[in-house]
Amino acid sequence: MEKQTKISYFGCSFTALEESNTGYLFDNYRILVDKELNVKSKNYSRVGKSNQHIIDDVYNAVNYVKEQKEYRHIFVIQTTFNDRLGLPCDIEDKFVSMCKTKNPDSFTDEIQIKFYNDWLKYFYSRANALKEFKKQIELISCYLDMNNITYIFIGIDETLDFIKESEFFGRYKFLKFDNTFSYYNYITKKKLRIIDVPNFTPINEAADYHFNKDGHRILAEKVVEMIKSIQ
Repeated sequence: MEKQTKISYFGCSFTALEESNTGYLFDNYRILVDKELNVKSKNYSRVGKSNQHIIDDVYNAVNYVKEQKEYRHIFVIQTTFNDRLGLPCDIEDKFVSMCKTKNPDSFTDEIQIKFYNDWLKYFYSRANALKEFKKQIELISCYLDMNNITYIFIGIDETLDFIKESEFFGRYKFLKFDNTFSYYNYITKKKLRIIDVPNFTPINEAADYHFNKDGHRILAEKVVEMIKSIQ
């Protein structure tokens, strides 16, 4: 009996959000992929997550889904900006991601924002972040292979194309968009963000740099094409 496919999605707001605070309406690429392939899915993505946090979610999910032997599992893993920071945090007793640099909502948030700003100022290195990114991808991919879980990656950080080993992206099934492995580079160039929508007036003054309708549609088509090619 052929197993039914189940997709698990991982990422930050690019994968998580299903609405915009500007009032702009769109269907998230997750919804489009599920509809096109007629599959069940589970969404692990959340707003603001770092790559460390996303990879931690993937690791934990493997231990959960490998008991679900009735499904053929596919992980769609959207990585995010490398200058976000994720780590276990004792003051909250959980894994947290840091990307806010101002406007704390609580005393705990204030502590984290100060720490994050100091880390960006004194410790963050773009070159080292890319090295760390490669190590994270290599390790989690080996773990997924070991557990017979199919996966694809969606890159976001604009600096991914500084990784010169082109075989790296092919080996770990990163989606390619024209000449870049950064979907954010692609949507910025092609004007596929909500902020780029012509004649659209937001209900407030906040700019939204997430994918617009066409951005989600194009990404969904790429994901579906890749999944069909590896089934």
